[in-house]
Amino acid sequence: MALPKFLEPFLPSYNISKMDLHNPYDKKLIIEAVLNQGTMKEIKWLFKTYSGREIKNVLKQPRRGCWDARILNFWTKFFGIKIHPTVYEMAILNINPQPEKWERWLRFIMKRASKETKKRWRELGLLKTSK
Repeated sequence: MALPKFLEPFLPSYNISKMDLHNPYDKKLIIEAVLNQGTMKEIKWLFKTYSGREIKNVLKQPRRGCWDARILNFWTKFFGIKIHPTVYEMAILNINPQPEKWERWLRFIMKRASKETKKRWRELGLLKTSK
């Protein structure tokens, strides 16, 4: 199903004529763009097009560096969603270098990585082998 033309300014890097409302990747991009930048017109369209559950699922797993802090805060409170502080911090768009933030993110990911994933990272030289 084609996207309405009025969404084009919110997705400037994408050809909206090739996007699909029901494709999981496109759906996430659309929901993020409208929640981040949309006016009441686009937000009403979003709530008519997608269920609350679909919108909540996008908010529960925000992409890194894609969100304005005030907007993510508003929508998570609106839907009553709790996001891990490290995930929230990484979701916020910030162009200033913050090495300590990336170190926290790496520790967060490492805690959740499977043994197989860690083994593969070591094989690729991405992790030091422990002695």
